[in-house]
Amino acid sequence: MPDIQLRIELLDTAPLVWRRVRVPEQITLQRLHTVIQAAMGWYDYHLFEFECDGRYYGEPDEWGDRPIAMARNAQLKRIAARAPDNTFHYMYDFGDGWEHRITVEATGLDETNPCPRLIDGAMACPPEDIGGIPGYEALKIAAAGGDDEHGKMVLEALDGHFDPHLLDEDEVDFMLEHIQAGFRRGGRSKVERDANVAKRELRSKSRGQGSPLDAMLEAQGIYNVEELMQAVQAEIDRNKKK
Repeated sequence: MPDIQLRIELLDTAPLVWRRVRVPEQITLQRLHTVIQAAMGWYDYHLFEFECDGRYYGEPDEWGDRPIAMARNAQLKRIAARAPDNTFHYMYDFGDGWEHRITVEATGLDETNPCPRLIDGAMACPPEDIGGIPGYEALKIAAAGGDDEHGKMVLEALDGHFDPHLLDEDEVDFMLEHIQAGFRRGGRSKVERDANVAKRELRSKSRGQGSPLDAMLEAQGIYNVEELMQAVQAEIDRNKKK
């Protein structure tokens, strides 16, 4: 099945929080929701809704005030074909109101593996439940050392650390792995998955947190990500020869 490339933008953020992803064209909007959650950095705590050409897709509930179709029954390929100006919208968390614009950049692309996958992006996703865009702006002020009471409260809840410019691509890749497995394109090998976990552990160590994996890696003479990946590649080459 061909792939579709999408650009996802979190509206009203400056600098813009955005992601570019590649997904199978047969993916449903329900599954696309999980891809967006992983790519942006959300945790699927709240309701969501897609809108395309005046039609709405999500999870119908008794409190809704308009017709809404089941997202699990709507295929992205069909939505993309009738999206005005190749765009449709995704809302996450009706309380905080995180509105995303999704642009269909390309369709009919050659099938890739693994897929779905992150292609590009910029900026950290706002944390959950911080009061929408105003809360996000307050957090950025506090993270930069400014005096904003709400922002300082949110920053304290994050243990005093938030970098709005950080897009953790390793974390996104890790979160996408279980979705990739569902499309039976093979996904990553076990060695590569283990390497990704190990790499995340090493990055935690660099932040001063330490990890149970540290001693094992140091015993093998591995002290950084580059050395780890060299060891992983050597293991992959050995497996190919078996």
